[in-house]
Amino acid sequence: MPLAEAHGRIPAEDARAAVDLPAFDRSAMDGYAVRAADTDPPVPLRLAGEVAAGEVASAALAPGTALGITTGAALPDGADAILRVEDATVDGDRVTPAGPLPHGFHVRYRGEDVARGDVLAPAGSPLNVQRVTGLASAGVGAVAVHRRPLVHVLATGSELLEVGAAPEPGRIHESNRLTLRLLAEAAGAQVVLHPVVPDDRAATRAAVEAALACDVLLISGGVSVGPHDHVKPALEDAGVREDFWRVRLKPGKPLWFGRRDDLLVFGLPGNPLSTVACFLLFVGPALRRLQGERDAAPEYVPVRLAVPARPADGRTTLLTAALARAADGMLEATPTEGQGSHLTGALAASDAFVVVPHAAGELPAGSRVDALLV
Repeated sequence: MPLAEAHGRIPAEDARAAVDLPAFDRSAMDGYAVRAADTDPPVPLRLAGEVAAGEVASAALAPGTALGITTGAALPDGADAILRVEDATVDGDRVTPAGPLPHGFHVRYRGEDVARGDVLAPAGSPLNVQRVTGLASAGVGAVAVHRRPLVHVLATGSELLEVGAAPEPGRIHESNRLTLRLLAEAAGAQVVLHPVVPDDRAATRAAVEAALACDVLLISGGVSVGPHDHVKPALEDAGVREDFWRVRLKPGKPLWFGRRDDLLVFGLPGNPLSTVACFLLFVGPALRRLQGERDAAPEYVPVRLAVPARPADGRTTLLTAALARAADGMLEATPTEGQGSHLTGALAASDAFVVVPHAAGELPAGSRVDALLV
């Protein structure tokens, strides 16, 4: 694909420089191209014209002469040093160096930065701005990348209202499909949203069958064992094999995962906070792996607890928290007052999930822990 559209994508093969950098010997300064031998001892040199960036001198530099040159201009044949403007005295058509110049002074030689064929973006490493810049500078116009995974998203629950719909008694506004779309797109996926599915076995089965034509299916809600939870039977009927159900995590314990051939299916808890947590830990890294990112994993940052914290229910616990930079430069995490998978307001007020391992016990203020940025 065109390099200009490849930011964030994963190279399917090593992306290599198409040209040397610099592509030719060139000046690093405004001044005069000279022969270093002509400056020791310094003598007046005859000015033989000038060359600007983008131009090429019409002839080699003769002994005893100097050629005016601008930064980035190609060094003429015969020249091997640059006399800076501030180190030169000009008198008519003569220029005199202030002192002798060493060979190669302020010359940028061809290939000293990058040689043609050097790997600038290894296969499996995201094309960040730095790598795109390097490739563009090295003459690369297109790169081979892994395709984006296709993700289908559906939500189950007769109680769910569309985003922005008028309130109704006993019903709640559904946000998980929007949240999952935003998170999956940020992880590089193409996303298709399906309509909300009511709590009906036949409807759930039909919706699941219709949503399986993808690389990854994300289902919000309906993965528990209540009388209205029809997702697991529907997946079983569709030939999706369960790999695991439930994890030692709070929030996010009901997470379900299964496969049908190469198709991956994640059954996510219905609470928005649980959905976000499970995506960051499980779904996001999977999507990045599918795109060829070799080292994709949950992205943690080190933080320091501003207050004591402990795990809940013997599970690794993710605490919604606000982050602030302390005087010593360390990120300091303050868990929100409310903690619970049902507390969407706490999610809205947070910057990250602080990770408290299941066996950590009571962690005092000042403890170093990991955090997942939201």
